[in-house]
Amino acid sequence: MKFISWNVNGFRAVLKKGFMEWLETADPDVLNLQEIRCEWEEVDLAVRKQLESAYDICWFPAKSKKGYAGAATLTKKDLGWKHTPGIGLPEVDAEGRIIVSTKGKLTFIAGYFPNASAGLVRLSFKRQFARDLAKIVSDRHRAGEQVILVGDMNVAPEEIDLARPKDNTKNPGFTPEEREDFKLYLGAGLHDILRERNPGKPGLYTWWTARGGAREKNVGWRIDLFLISEGLQAQVKDTAIHADVLGSDHCPISLTLA
Repeated sequence: MKFISWNVNGFRAVLKKGFMEWLETADPDVLNLQEIRCEWEEVDLAVRKQLESAYDICWFPAKSKKGYAGAATLTKKDLGWKHTPGIGLPEVDAEGRIIVSTKGKLTFIAGYFPNASAGLVRLSFKRQFARDLAKIVSDRHRAGEQVILVGDMNVAPEEIDLARPKDNTKNPGFTPEEREDFKLYLGAGLHDILRERNPGKPGLYTWWTARGGAREKNVGWRIDLFLISEGLQAQVKDTAIHADVLGSDHCPISLTLA
């Protein structure tokens, strides 16, 4: 089963950049998109029909502000996934951030994590989100479930996860507080599978600023991550970053389970 996560930075925008062709080639069983930034009804009708013919779709746009944030999970038809938009936290759910999908004892929690924002004005909001989400993961584990947590997490966990760590210690996505909060997910029983399989390997980035030719120079950040339960590790066939896929300032990431 192939899982893919991608912050598309506007679904209607990425449709103009070859998204449907990419989707046919990538052929995920489960796909989560972040920053969809639109209602389902705003998507071209022909695209909607094409997607609906192949996938069960949970479209979760932000309600608090039009054209902001939002997430979507698409699962191939007949796989038996059940989707729940939101995690029961009104402020978070109003921004269309997280979708919980279940298939038997497997839980897929995916979406667009808060950004601490310029001046760190949303740092406290993001910190509370991390505490709440880590508790949800812990509760799922106690219930005997295996968990995949994925998305644009808006944090680079370690210095190796961004090109210029020393320049960014006070910037959103690499503050000591955000990095400490990331460890809550690990403490809840999850593993950063890509990093564990590539210890010490630099240059593994998933997001690049649009300024200064950063992507061409690979001056980026790894802020899109798959975290998985201990019990899933033996089933991992592959986990990868697809930096060659264009269309957004982020690239897709994938996880393939046996």
